[in-house]
Amino acid sequence: MSDVIMVICGIVFLILFTFLLFIFTVFLISRFKKEPFTEIFQPELSIVIPVYNEEEHIKKCLDSIQETDYPKSKYEIILVDDGSTDRTKEIIKCYENVKLLKQNHLGKVEALNLGIKNSSHDFVITVDADTIVEKNFLKEIIQPFSDKTVGAATGNSKVINKDTMLGSFQNIEYHFNNMIRHSFSTVFRNGIWFFGALACYRKNALEEVGLFKKDTMSEDIDISLELKRKGYRIINVASAGGSTFVPKTLKELYSQRSRWWTGVLQALFKNKNMFSLKACPSVTFLFVNHMWWTFYAFLSFPIIGYQVNYWLPYNSDSFVNLFSYLFRWFSFSGPLYVIYKIPEWGLSFYSFFGVLSGLISTAMILSAMKIFKDKLTLKNMVAIFFYFPYTIILNTFIIISVLTFKFRKDLHFIS
Repeated sequence: MSDVIMVICGIVFLILFTFLLFIFTVFLISRFKKEPFTEIFQPELSIVIPVYNEEEHIKKCLDSIQETDYPKSKYEIILVDDGSTDRTKEIIKCYENVKLLKQNHLGKVEALNLGIKNSSHDFVITVDADTIVEKNFLKEIIQPFSDKTVGAATGNSKVINKDTMLGSFQNIEYHFNNMIRHSFSTVFRNGIWFFGALACYRKNALEEVGLFKKDTMSEDIDISLELKRKGYRIINVASAGGSTFVPKTLKELYSQRSRWWTGVLQALFKNKNMFSLKACPSVTFLFVNHMWWTFYAFLSFPIIGYQVNYWLPYNSDSFVNLFSYLFRWFSFSGPLYVIYKIPEWGLSFYSFFGVLSGLISTAMILSAMKIFKDKLTLKNMVAIFFYFPYTIILNTFIIISVLTFKFRKDLHFIS
């Protein structure tokens, strides 16, 4: 029985390593690819910002947009208030060049669609109210649209409130995901994991697919898949950056990730006819990756538990030895320790793939931090060193989200 379980574990580890190696290969290829959009393109833009009780963030968001280096005569700002009950409307009224639209509390999708319907220009940029855009954001995010096959583009967001350990973990995660999105977009000329908080759309393309829908909890992923199905390309622009506030507590993080994960699952099942081996590699990877990690989340706990017990050393009866063993298991010191012990232990299937996976993952995280110009602070180093336990927390969220999916009141995101 033990041998059978170890074989199953080996197969799972091999699949995990294959995923990682594929991502790493795409990343390496992307470093030798040049950006294809070099033409100066400065059309008129409509910037739509949906807001609901955002008195804490909206001023910073609006100020950052007005401080961009894009000609002010070439953009309009449309702010759609979704029935706020705080001081959001009073703050907005201080800005003379902001068009304010109001609606009852109908949700983000309705707010986005109302803003788009009242926009004046051919290109619509959507920005979340808790996001601060960088000075060159508008200039960079619009560049891909010089190519008429591009229907939407998404930027990359950094973490503002990374002063806590939870914020630091999310900061590392954001950098890593930004790097993956950009790598796939660069190599395959089509992006994955669309990020609607910093996005730009061709307005007639949005109208062609019927604007945003309320039948999933991830309207941004859903719209990107619909645009791809119509033949438009979706581009990630690494140089179009911004910063956002992330959840401060595990409860808030669960609420966010539960909506994100199940929302993407909804969008994938809704657009399942797009999945095929002949489809764009980015689309195929999005389907396979999300389905696999959902499945793996359930497998991970019994596999990790069995592996931890299986390799438990004979001298783990003392607290110090047990603590040292578990510390190595759940930190980057594990791969380093195995490398140190290779002369004594030799190489095995598990040690080879385990060490290589740890080294490749860490190398990509460090590369992502360099690409997106983040410093290797003490908190960042701690977050990298103990990133594995953070992934276990995320897997826990996935499991709970899937098991409680049918019981969610916000099955179709309306607020």
